[in-house]
Amino acid sequence: MKSSKDALKKQSLSAEEAINRQWDVVVVGGGMVGAATALALGQQGFDVLLLERQAIDTYWNSEEPYRTRVSALTRASENILKNLGAWQGIENRRCHAFTAMHVWDEVSSGEVHFSALEMGEPNLGHTVENSVIQAALWEQIAQNDRVRLLLEARLEKLQFENQQACLFLEGNGKIETQLVIGADGAHSQVRQLAHIGLDTHDYEQCAVVGCVKTENSHQDTCWQRYRKEGPFAFLAMGNNVSSIAWYLPNEKLEWALSLSDEEFAHEVGMASDWKLGCVVEVAQRSAFPLVRRHAQHYVKPNLALVGDSAHTIHPQAGQGVNLGLLDAAVLVEVLSKARQQGKAIGCLSVLRRYERWRRGDNALVQRSMEGFDWLFKQDVLLKNEFRKAFLPLANRLNPIKNWLMGQALNGREALPELAKKRAL
Repeated sequence: MKSSKDALKKQSLSAEEAINRQWDVVVVGGGMVGAATALALGQQGFDVLLLERQAIDTYWNSEEPYRTRVSALTRASENILKNLGAWQGIENRRCHAFTAMHVWDEVSSGEVHFSALEMGEPNLGHTVENSVIQAALWEQIAQNDRVRLLLEARLEKLQFENQQACLFLEGNGKIETQLVIGADGAHSQVRQLAHIGLDTHDYEQCAVVGCVKTENSHQDTCWQRYRKEGPFAFLAMGNNVSSIAWYLPNEKLEWALSLSDEEFAHEVGMASDWKLGCVVEVAQRSAFPLVRRHAQHYVKPNLALVGDSAHTIHPQAGQGVNLGLLDAAVLVEVLSKARQQGKAIGCLSVLRRYERWRRGDNALVQRSMEGFDWLFKQDVLLKNEFRKAFLPLANRLNPIKNWLMGQALNGREALPELAKKRAL
């Protein structure tokens, strides 16, 4: 696939050029959620400046090995990316639809199976490398003259004055905008500079991630086994390749990364109960500690937070980027309607509509994931006995089971327009 480097260069400004313009919106952070936010705003006619440490090369080589970080995209996220024009770029690179999910517990014979066929759906989502999603979005940014880039700029200070946000760059003066959007990740500098507090909970677990090839087919199925140390999951990708999510106590993080490929393959086989046979090939792997974070506020006058800057979640159901993309879609809809009504987009009353729409849903999903973690944690005998009785029953309650999966796949409440399927 041809690189968009030249097009991105045309979109890039020097710090001096960025300073000498008045911006509707400045988005800090060009990851998946930040890029989606900037692109959607540009498509709505806003003048957007995207601050990012480095450009994303959209060149793609199908022979490249799978990257360690992947996302399981829901139908709502698929619709957002289609409506932004980025889905074709994802399909042209690499993605994999999964049609079933299978969940079981190591201390009982019970299991729950979710099927797209039973739900009347073509699939239950797509497993996509994060780098692919990001490259497809940047490819679209390169074609949108409303979105300009400022690369390698470092934010030093954030001030709010005269109903504007002022971003002070290291040694390069200040940029003025009606609204600054923090999309700069879990350790968001924007959030910190805006003095927005953070509620946290340490799960005392880490996630070991990467891709492996197994001797048996994954059958286009995501497999999740609940173990004493934490869940283990295979996320279906191409040609017997699965992305793994292996949850362990924090003290085992360095141990997992220190294993040889042969040792790692054996440990993955044991953790998965050899569900897909032996692991025959191991790719690069990484690990990170798991912490729930939730910003005490998503907005202030002339400021909004989206994605991991506002919230992080236990990744066992793969909802993190899906929640972030919904944040982006809702914020863009709120801002577009405010502009149509002649309201200032940085006005707190406008931004609070976004916060009300998203904060409760994000909190609900966070706590739901913790509920699953609590239920399957093998720390109380009574819970083990309950699961032995409950899982076989849950697997037979098809209407309830399919409703729950439908909520996860399609969204839980009134969806923003970007997350809806559009008529052809």
